[in-house]
Amino acid sequence: MEINCRAFVDDEIIEGRKAQMYTVLDYHWRPSGNVVNLWDDLKPIATLDVKWCEVMWSTGLKDKNGVEVYEGDIVEPVPNALIKYQVIYDDKTARFLLRHTDKYELDVYGLERVVIGNIYENPELLEVKDDSS
Repeated sequence: MEINCRAFVDDEIIEGRKAQMYTVLDYHWRPSGNVVNLWDDLKPIATLDVKWCEVMWSTGLKDKNGVEVYEGDIVEPVPNALIKYQVIYDDKTARFLLRHTDKYELDVYGLERVVIGNIYENPELLEVKDDSS
């Protein structure tokens, strides 16, 4: 199995570039600090210490549309669900989960999930809307 990750980099961390998601070509574990080699449109962009970006690991799963599911993604666990979930990695149980709040978690496996965004580019997707007014 291939281990994939991607990285979100804020404005101006990479000179002249706005905040965006990048493909991580390589992740290097080093005693002096871990670094990633970032790519965009099939060309190298930068090598960054991981403290300057948000690295998101792949779950190894794809959604029902064939989109790879990453930590930090926002998903609907079933089509047209009212509640949206964030994909997290739980260190205590060493597994990926879908989290709505600290009280509501689902196993990421076995659901007909659909990736609809991620927490860095689309945080508004996790907002709870009050339709009672």
